[in-house]
Amino acid sequence: MAKIALLMTGATGLVGSRFVEMFADKYEVGNIDLTTGVDITDKASVESFVDAHLPTGASAKVGPAPVLIHMAAFTDTNKAFAEAGNKEGICYRVNVMGTKNIAEVCKARGMHLIHISTDFVFDGKKETPYTEDDAVSPIEWYGETKAMAEEEVVKSGASYTIVRISYPYRKAYDLKPDIIKKIKIGLETGKLYPQFTDTAITPTFIDDIARALDVVAERKVSGIYHVVGSTSLSPYELAKKVAVAYGFDPAVVKEGSLTEYLKTAARPFARTVKMSNAKATRDLGLHFATIDEGLTDITS
Repeated sequence: MAKIALLMTGATGLVGSRFVEMFADKYEVGNIDLTTGVDITDKASVESFVDAHLPTGASAKVGPAPVLIHMAAFTDTNKAFAEAGNKEGICYRVNVMGTKNIAEVCKARGMHLIHISTDFVFDGKKETPYTEDDAVSPIEWYGETKAMAEEEVVKSGASYTIVRISYPYRKAYDLKPDIIKKIKIGLETGKLYPQFTDTAITPTFIDDIARALDVVAERKVSGIYHVVGSTSLSPYELAKKVAVAYGFDPAVVKEGSLTEYLKTAARPFARTVKMSNAKATRDLGLHFATIDEGLTDITS
């Protein structure tokens, strides 16, 4: 059976590369990336690549590409904070202008856009889990640019799905440590910082994200989906679970306080970002791993 053509930005990144691995037999992925000569902040560059991979293109290398998954983003939150408000900075240009270009190209060519967003679009002031019906409320520049990117997707008029993810982690990826790997390295080196007890995050097993993207690509469901894990917990609770999973004494994990940290930190932090996956679970027919299930998988 012939593979399904699919275009993707960020196909070599933490999440994108796992999707490519898991569905190598199903999809022929055309990678829209600087390594393939495409700068998403240059619309003409995007148009040229996409047209070359559409059936009407001069050189249809991959074949029809009815779906484009937009993974690429500037995600260094500290560097983003240093650029706060700067629309000439790399964070804004990649996250907002790059997304605008991608969305407009998808609209013009009748492609369905799957745009990857983030839990950083929320302010963390809500005690109960955020749902897709909650209004965005970013409190720092990275989150602001991602919220603006979502606006560009909607304004473009393209057929779209916005997929928000949160703290993705996976079994193996050497190019960039995820949240679990960072904790593990800290435990191995004895340099794990005290972990906050007074905040909440929602770690997400990347294999679940990949499976969800496959379903979305097939069905082209529209709207916003929180594709996130089934456990929200404090970084302190997470670090203790990671310690146990990798055979360390959980007693080495020390308690820290976000409240105290914020007294001296310039950059704001969202305190409680619990994310609900109820809609994605229902509509996509998938199970999203609890943190215990995810740790079992990556350590087995």
